[in-house]
Amino acid sequence: MKIILVQNHLGRHTSHAPMFPLGLSYIATALQGHEVTIFDMNLWDLSVSFEKLKKKLSDFKPDIVGLSLRNVDTTQRSDIFCYYKTLKSITELISATTPGIPIVIGGTGFSMFAKQLMEMNPLIDFGIYLEGEESFPELLENLRNPQSVKGLLYREKDVVLFTGDREPIEFEKYPIPRRDQSLIDIDPFICEAHDSIGIQSKRGCVLNCAYCSYPALSGRTMRLRKPNHVVDEIEYLISLGVHRFSFADNIFNVPVTHAREICEEIIKRKLDVEWSAWYEIRNADEELMRLAQRAGCIHFRFSPDGGTNKALDVLRKGITVEDIEESLKIAKRIHGIRVSYNFLCMLPGMTFLDFVKTLFLHAKVHIIFAGRGGGGLGWVRIYPNTEILQLAIAEGYMCEHTDMLPEDEKKLKKLFYYRRSYVMIDKLLINYIKFMNKMLKPALKAFLKRFVKA
Repeated sequence: MKIILVQNHLGRHTSHAPMFPLGLSYIATALQGHEVTIFDMNLWDLSVSFEKLKKKLSDFKPDIVGLSLRNVDTTQRSDIFCYYKTLKSITELISATTPGIPIVIGGTGFSMFAKQLMEMNPLIDFGIYLEGEESFPELLENLRNPQSVKGLLYREKDVVLFTGDREPIEFEKYPIPRRDQSLIDIDPFICEAHDSIGIQSKRGCVLNCAYCSYPALSGRTMRLRKPNHVVDEIEYLISLGVHRFSFADNIFNVPVTHAREICEEIIKRKLDVEWSAWYEIRNADEELMRLAQRAGCIHFRFSPDGGTNKALDVLRKGITVEDIEESLKIAKRIHGIRVSYNFLCMLPGMTFLDFVKTLFLHAKVHIIFAGRGGGGLGWVRIYPNTEILQLAIAEGYMCEHTDMLPEDEKKLKKLFYYRRSYVMIDKLLINYIKFMNKMLKPALKAFLKRFVKA
């Protein structure tokens, strides 16, 4: 079969920095014996991308179209935007350009709201729930008998049905995902940004963060690739001209021995690369950070999220403010790296004093790492299957039937947790974030640049 895999456009009128469609490359690799191509709509502005997709469909003449919905919204209350709103018009374009061709949808964003999105978009024939490396190839062999394929949503007399959960794939046994020229042109994704091209060294997450949907999406069991296999993939990327990448793992250094072995293998092979990753604070001691730096890590990302011990307990982070302070000291001692820390500014049970302490810690990070990092500040976007949702329901902020997939930005705004009694503080925080992004960060950067030259 001829198959085109399409990355759904995020919906902004102007294009963003490109992000290589790693999930689709895994699917394409699993579709052995078929002629497959990947098309990422996000390489162009919104209007242009539709024309490009129409031409690609007309030229390629696929037998089936796969569509990936990676994100449903920004998750940022200071920059609210619904990404999935383009889904309807994209499926209409596909259906009109290739009439009668089955449309299959998947992706992380889709899996979070699978049945709802299928019901909202009747032109979509099949939905892949969670991992698709096994489901998609099986579907191609059973297009007339979809009920036999686990992990699949399909239609029967205009009713969306689900075939039941599929066991997580044995991720460690899967080959390096293809990125060759015959599948997709990787050149537009090679840029200064380290997170444009990702590598997965594992799937699954054993952490218990109260707001996070990752365990529901990728499982609570860690499925680790062998370190030498991961580094084989890095060498493969180097052969394609890639020297900057990021680890797309939920957390890179859990388990810490796995992260250490990957770093040691990179050093052993003397690979000239630069990369970034998300780290868990407890396992990011100075020895590991210096080892990772030697292996090419130049951006260490942390997400403690809570700025007080009360907040950290609510979020089930398993760390204390003292752990965060120690992490700051370690990172400060390691020169030549970028460091970032993310915090959440409004959480259940937080008092005004907690807000002040969080803002103080956030500002402290910016001062300590001015010119080589900083801190993010945001709100919790409440998602299904999370503990924070149950807390919001218990407080009466939401109910069991609240629609978690809003139709517009106005309704999306209500899905970020914030205390109704702190409306003024909420507005103050939004203005603070805007001030940090537009004024303070550029001012600090300009000051340091001038200071260093002087």
